[in-house]
Amino acid sequence: MEKLTPGSRCVVYSLSSNEIVVKSSGIFRGFVALGEDTSICLELDENHGEKKGILRLIPLGAIASIDVIELAELHEEDDEEEKIYYS
Repeated sequence: MEKLTPGSRCVVYSLSSNEIVVKSSGIFRGFVALGEDTSICLELDENHGEKKGILRLIPLGAIASIDVIELAELHEEDDEEEKIYYS
């Protein structure tokens, strides 16, 4: 696996401020830059009840592990799109 591709189904285990492990499952949508930090964006699935469909941002530094359930294929046009970054 070269990289985590948007559309992949995964389970992310991250640490909260209380050092409690938070389990988030859903579809990986990409990376988001917030100031000087980068987070992954996960669209929550049905395991989260009423929160299904909500986008959860998880800072990279808080991630303990990621289980990749199904890796989405990278399409040529996805890789060639212009990359836009905000600072």
